[in-house]
Amino acid sequence: MAKHSEHDASPIYAVAKLFADRCLGADGSLLGDDPLWTVQNLRRLHEVFVKEPDEGDRSFTDKFRDQIAKAGDPAIARLAAEVVAVHFLFPSNVGPDRKTALVSEILGWGGTSLPDPNPLARAFERGIGSGGQGYNTRRPFEIAFLIEFALAWKLLPDARRAAALADPWLFMEEVDAVDGADTRQLRHMLIHLIHPETFERIASREHKRRVAVAFSSLLAAGGPDDTDRRLLEIRRALEGLLGRPDFDFYRPPLAEVWNDPGDDGSSGVPLEALRHKRQIVLYGPPGTGKTHRAKQIAERLIRPALLASMGPKAYFANQAAVQAGIRSRTHRLQLHSAYGYEDFIRGLHIDGNGGTEYRPGYLPRLVDEIERDDPNIPHVLILDEMNRADLSRTLGEAFSLLEDRGQVMELPGTDASGKAMTLRLPSNLYVVGTMNLIDQSVEQMDFALRRRFLWVRCPFDRSALISASKARWEAGGGRVGWDRVAPDFERLATAAEALNRQISASPLLGSQYEIGHAYLA
Repeated sequence: MAKHSEHDASPIYAVAKLFADRCLGADGSLLGDDPLWTVQNLRRLHEVFVKEPDEGDRSFTDKFRDQIAKAGDPAIARLAAEVVAVHFLFPSNVGPDRKTALVSEILGWGGTSLPDPNPLARAFERGIGSGGQGYNTRRPFEIAFLIEFALAWKLLPDARRAAALADPWLFMEEVDAVDGADTRQLRHMLIHLIHPETFERIASREHKRRVAVAFSSLLAAGGPDDTDRRLLEIRRALEGLLGRPDFDFYRPPLAEVWNDPGDDGSSGVPLEALRHKRQIVLYGPPGTGKTHRAKQIAERLIRPALLASMGPKAYFANQAAVQAGIRSRTHRLQLHSAYGYEDFIRGLHIDGNGGTEYRPGYLPRLVDEIERDDPNIPHVLILDEMNRADLSRTLGEAFSLLEDRGQVMELPGTDASGKAMTLRLPSNLYVVGTMNLIDQSVEQMDFALRRRFLWVRCPFDRSALISASKARWEAGGGRVGWDRVAPDFERLATAAEALNRQISASPLLGSQYEIGHAYLA
């Protein structure tokens, strides 16, 4: 079962069932008894909202109200309220008060209010999964997609609609037949709400793709090309391996294989690009969790390779070995102003006879260790506070080898036997650097060095502050529940964002002096 299991989501699925039965299977209403989801009403709503978009700068609510008013029909306002209610069923990143208030306001435009009892009350308490900030900013487009789908659905023959409500793959075909479905998060939300036994509770096409790639070793040769079908096969295989059906791809032990925490699908570290580039720098103000995130990146790179190497059965049965494999392949080096080429590449040392000899530095020794390991499993070198060192000098020959992986470069000088030392960077070595802008800006770094890395800014993260605070609060086991104090932490996050805006706008400070969320966590 792909149903959400972290908390009781049955009220949400119950409303989704009402929507399927009353609104898609018939022409009824989600919140009342009168016929509402009719072709005529949907066409009128389509005319005033989809065909005549308001692209002004006003709020969504103000623009939506004026668009609905053009219909001059209270039924269209009630239909619009139900469309928005369906739009709000899945996302967990919109609060229940906001969901209820907006639906109530739109119903008011049609001269009605939420019924008592209200089937949405419990459904709006929690969501099924985050839609990310983009789902809110693109609300007009997501709602327009739902209207387009509903109208196209109503024009189908009765037999086809009945078959699609019963068959998840036929239903998916009808949803995907709507123009622009591949760019809408509501596409993924809708197929899950109507057929939660078949489709994952994942609202991001990119997340689905990443899950399918990470767990591809569970698929039989010649498996389906369609991502949703691949996910269903992966789920069935995992049910056998884990011995239970209530696992979730957003929770351990599966989330660590593919997901970048805090990534909403539109932001975060581009792991696919990193696998190609092989080196990245996380930069930003102090206290934004760059080192913590670097460790997470290392884990996300290594885990899928361990899954493929160990095999699914051994991987899930022995998480202690998995953790050990991650630790042994994550290498952290703290750079500072006294750290140089002699420490990192090689330097002259006094031998036992009082003479001098070249000895390999940290990087050649690490390469020797990596070359004795499985070449298909990544090793990740974290260069902490990399800008504190003279990086161009410290990297030396590795400067060029970052782009020429697999190539062998001869180092100047010879060892005691007269043999030249060489250096080669293996393809399974990844470099993750961290950098505080308060110490040195990106622009001050050598351009040739800058272009060898991906650059990802790590700003103050509101969600990281809230989630870290929640975890610590609940771990403390106090008598006051998190729900009681959550609004206070939301206000703290809002105040921190306001402070950072002032710091960034200050001519004496600037964005590099913003405070990080770690200061408050």
